[in-house]
Amino acid sequence: MSVRGNETLDQHMCGMYVKVLNRYFLLIGYLLLLIIPVLSLAVIDEETARMYFTQALEKTYVGDFKSAYELALKAMSGRVYVEELSHFWYLRGRLAIINGLVDKALEDFKNFTVLVRNDDINNLMEKVGYFRKLNLAPSQSFALGYIDSIKGNVRGIEYFQTPTSLSVYGENLVLLDQKNKRLVFFKNNKMTKIKKVSKNVKQVFYNKDGNLYLLGEKSLYDENEQEVLGGLQVPYIAGSDRSGIIYIIDFDRVIKFNPNKKESVEFKLPQRTFCLDAELTIDKLYILDALRQKIEIFRIDTMEKIYEMNLPEKVWSFEVTPYGDIIYLGKDKIVANGKEYPIKDVDFIEYSYPTLFAIKWKGNAVEQYFFKDDKPIFVNIQLVSFDENNAYAYISVEDLFGDELHYIRYALAMYEHDVYVPTDIYAEQVDIRSVKVEKCTGELISYRLQGVKVVGNCPILTRFTGSVARAEELLDKKILWVARWTYLKPVPPGIIKLSAKVSFKEQFYYDTMFYTQKLIQSSIAKSNNK
Repeated sequence: MSVRGNETLDQHMCGMYVKVLNRYFLLIGYLLLLIIPVLSLAVIDEETARMYFTQALEKTYVGDFKSAYELALKAMSGRVYVEELSHFWYLRGRLAIINGLVDKALEDFKNFTVLVRNDDINNLMEKVGYFRKLNLAPSQSFALGYIDSIKGNVRGIEYFQTPTSLSVYGENLVLLDQKNKRLVFFKNNKMTKIKKVSKNVKQVFYNKDGNLYLLGEKSLYDENEQEVLGGLQVPYIAGSDRSGIIYIIDFDRVIKFNPNKKESVEFKLPQRTFCLDAELTIDKLYILDALRQKIEIFRIDTMEKIYEMNLPEKVWSFEVTPYGDIIYLGKDKIVANGKEYPIKDVDFIEYSYPTLFAIKWKGNAVEQYFFKDDKPIFVNIQLVSFDENNAYAYISVEDLFGDELHYIRYALAMYEHDVYVPTDIYAEQVDIRSVKVEKCTGELISYRLQGVKVVGNCPILTRFTGSVARAEELLDKKILWVARWTYLKPVPPGIIKLSAKVSFKEQFYYDTMFYTQKLIQSSIAKSNNK
């Protein structure tokens, strides 16, 4: 079955088609014929259209979006199998958005969805919508759900006892067993190793580049216990910014330490502060002062105090979402923006948005929950490749600001033609791709779908692509999630839809891309020639 993209069917031809085609598909085909642009006088048949579609995918996956868009236009300039028409329309529109033709893509999508409902197109249109609106208002609700737990005592063998600190990077989690001077490492909740430490470590911390740091009583050490910063008094690590600079609260000062340059700059706090907990977002520093029972908030660029929050009860542990929503641990509850969520017997919490870690000394357990606000998560399939046995999808999972999410393997799944496929999912460091702009041009959604970080003279694009203003301050690596599965053999000749979905109960966020038999053959040939 096919529709013709550059000829007009007369009544006689329509009559012939009515006899051989399903009336429903013919009506759609005829109406679509009226709005498919005529791009070439030569008739392109269905298999040639598939060939151009495959070539457009190949160019997309290597980041040549301009050539990919031109090929997608060619693919739709002739005949297309009706059952694949929505895939062609989706890819052409997606590439139009990436190339800055956002309004044109939206108009084409609306024309198509008037006739045929398509969830993938609607999902892409919604992504355009939330990057145009960028609702950063305080979240009205959170969803809390149990995921899993890791235990310190398994079948009579003790692995950790009363953990006092936790940090994650990608799929890796490290626990500090301070009493026994050891670090316990996990990957996807499976213990991988136990490492003894000689120093008196009180906090473990993964930096933005995946390097592990150990905070002692008076010094900061790397994973090998080599001192990288000394002269501290009562330090606490709040986090690191997008350049990898580590923020340390130390009694009456904030120290910004650059571990790559081994340089530090310090700022005086308004008063001496007994810091129980501290957190960092892209532009603010939050400090819990135990003596005053207040959370004080500072701008990280100037260290100017801008606000303080009084707490209605004694608080020992708090967290902050990327959007500044404060979460704290109360008695048998988590409180977020004034709303309470019951959780019992928790001694302190750690949070790697949107995963909440509840540390329970009784029973030596770390329970994991998703604690998800009402903000969207951006899922983007950036690359699909193949070897003789497996398919690989490289997926970015980010918040609205463009910062990658860690330890969310539990929420990520792959689908082929909307059917779940058993998949091995793991995190991998990849090179960061960036573009420099001299002024604000284009739309945010275009850059986000390209999977690039924007540097240069446009704060809005820099802020919402997980980037920094100066290219020399940008880190080299970022985290992508790699999904690996055994693809069906023999591969069917048509277009295979692929979806990556991140789910939290009723909330789900996904992205759609495709592969073809010819794409597999080309990918394997390139792999063999390396």
